[in-house]
Amino acid sequence: MKRTTKLFFAAFNLALLFVFLLSSCDKMDDIQKKFSDREEIVYLGKVDSVKAYPGFGKVKLVWQMTADPKVEQTIIYWNLRRDSVVKPFNRTAAGQQIDSIVLENMPEGPLIVEFRNVNSNGETSLISLANATVWGEAFADGLRARTLSTLDFDYTQSKYNLVLSPATLGDSVVYSEIKYTTKSNEEKRVRVERTEDSVALLDFPDGGALSFRSVFFPPQGIDTVYGADKVFRAPKAMFDQGTKIALAGKADSRYFNFNGDFCEWNSNGDLIIYTVAADGTLTEKEQHPAIAPRATFRELFFYDADRFIAVKTDNKVYMYQFAGGALNLIKTPAGADALGTGFTMPAFIPARGFFFSHVPASGELKTWLAFNDATWGAPNGGTVTATIKFPYTVNTLLNYETLLGVDTEGYLRSIPVLASGSLGSVSRSGMGWSRFTKLVSIGTKLYGLEASGDFYVFNNFNAADDFLIVN
Repeated sequence: MKRTTKLFFAAFNLALLFVFLLSSCDKMDDIQKKFSDREEIVYLGKVDSVKAYPGFGKVKLVWQMTADPKVEQTIIYWNLRRDSVVKPFNRTAAGQQIDSIVLENMPEGPLIVEFRNVNSNGETSLISLANATVWGEAFADGLRARTLSTLDFDYTQSKYNLVLSPATLGDSVVYSEIKYTTKSNEEKRVRVERTEDSVALLDFPDGGALSFRSVFFPPQGIDTVYGADKVFRAPKAMFDQGTKIALAGKADSRYFNFNGDFCEWNSNGDLIIYTVAADGTLTEKEQHPAIAPRATFRELFFYDADRFIAVKTDNKVYMYQFAGGALNLIKTPAGADALGTGFTMPAFIPARGFFFSHVPASGELKTWLAFNDATWGAPNGGTVTATIKFPYTVNTLLNYETLLGVDTEGYLRSIPVLASGSLGSVSRSGMGWSRFTKLVSIGTKLYGLEASGDFYVFNNFNAADDFLIVN
């Protein structure tokens, strides 16, 4: 009985399988019949081996065209197919052939480009994709450009003397370009080769502007890349002999800024403090007799907050707190009186957060970073005039930002000073300044002391924008 049942189910399953196979064959015949009525799709050969070469606002595309003889044109798409161009294909020989195009006026940045070959019969190829890059000003700004390290305007010669930072290996700089308008109203364009480090712009007007940029030819590119123009302006000539004030100056007194007040340390060791009015006139505010006797104090100047720096005749440097009309010694955390020894330098220039030691004979400046707890910062005692010398005995630090010094020809030389005490480039900011034996700055007010003892003030002095002629 069991054997009969098994044979029955086996026969039943075979019958179902046969019916299923007949049904499947009918469906396959229906599908084949459906597609046999359609025309066969013929694709043209597609673009291959695309290479992209960036340019400034452009890109060059080079590709290998298929050997398909029916290709007549290549359509190139970009910007999500919102932009396109049609490139006719001119076959010059059988087989594969190189073709190319340059896309102009392109936006800076990365680019996805699509290629499709077509012909007049409506036949097309499959899409080919390629990545490309277009260079622009943002790319140029990221390149290692040359800079103007020195801008020195010579008023008497109407000449702007410029020094460029040196070109370096691998910087891609081809040349630098300077444009300006002369005093004679002539447009000038000056090319500075990468092997040249200086240039003189002739017939340059005071207050005139120049634009400077570097021009590059980076590797893998197809043309030059232009950096953005940077504008510089020569100082404007101004004639001003200054305003005489009532204070009688002394050749042996030291003068310096004291929290916005005008401070005098005279030969008797007295500390005299003057209030500075808006017009630069001075009114005596307080006097502290013999507060720092010259017999033991070689130098004294205001440093920061209520702190003073002193260099004594033992050539040691000390820090004092000015409080209650007296100078109170601030000892080091180790309990020593002096911060340091061996300060034999003949002169010092006060700043804020640091001070300079100065050797006019050699032009050497060194930066000394001192904290208000009588400790030193680091790095300390570094020479900041390895390439720039400061041999000017008549000098001051204007508004804690610009070193001013009078050279042997009477030019007022200016050098920007960074917060760390490092220096910028030397420029001329005036002439006729040899009439002064001392310079004192209180903010943007600049005081000059003549040998006669007369003090003159120049209000709102701007070393970067003004060329002040004072004689």
